Amino acid sequence: MAVRTLPYSSPRPWASIPGQETFRSFAAAFFSLTLLTDWAYMQTMVLMWKDFSAWLLFAGAVSGGIAVVLWLIGLLVYRQQQAWLVVLLNAVILAVAFVNNLVHAGDGWTAIVPTGIGLSLLTCVLMLVSAALRRMAFRPVVRA
Repeated sequence: MAVRTLPYSSPRPWASIPGQETFRSFAAAFFSLTLLTDWAYMQTMVLMWKDFSAWLLFAGAVSGGIAVVLWLIGLLVYRQQQAWLVVLLNAVILAVAFVNNLVHAGDGWTAIVPTGIGLSLLTCVLMLVSAALRRMAFRPVVRA
């Protein structure tokens, strides 16, 4: 009995490019910490927290951008049709984070409250939705 495989097909439906999950996880951590530092700034009004938020947003945007590029390469190489919605949502998350970065570039209180913290919260909620979609898309199929 011969096993026939298609070229560039993945033996696993959740195959990924090395480093892709690492960059995605770092971006999620950076964006989550941004929400926490925004909240800390709102409570204390210490400018250090605003600066931390700006740097965390920058680091999250860089690592998230690398993750999206690796996701696109993985989609092309492994031909994973079920992951397009996840990649699109991750690109939307990066767009919201970019707008949040522009808002955080402002001065003082108006850079964080209420728009900056709202965008940080929106980014975190979208990351949770993306994680749920990714989990549903790559759920192993059990056939009896």
